[in-house]
Amino acid sequence: MNEEYINDIFKRADLQQIREFLLTGFELHELDTRTYAERMEKESDNIIKRMKNISKDEIEFDEIFSEFTDAQAEYTKVFIEVGIKAGARLMFQLLYQ
Repeated sequence: MNEEYINDIFKRADLQQIREFLLTGFELHELDTRTYAERMEKESDNIIKRMKNISKDEIEFDEIFSEFTDAQAEYTKVFIEVGIKAGARLMFQLLYQ
């Protein structure tokens, strides 16, 4: 067996790779080396800037931000539940099949 093929398997055995495949069906070409905090801060900065631009004042920004965080929190809950179920399914297959 070709050793490069085995090395490729270990490169794909990464949480980001598995996440990307489960969500999109595609393989990542490059792993994101930023910390979780850096990744969340960068993406949060973009949407916060946009919300500030469309808000007429601080009160409206607070309302928009609150609605956005409520929606985002619910998405997080759903995807965590889905992730736990997917992980349990994989664990079951590893143990019993």
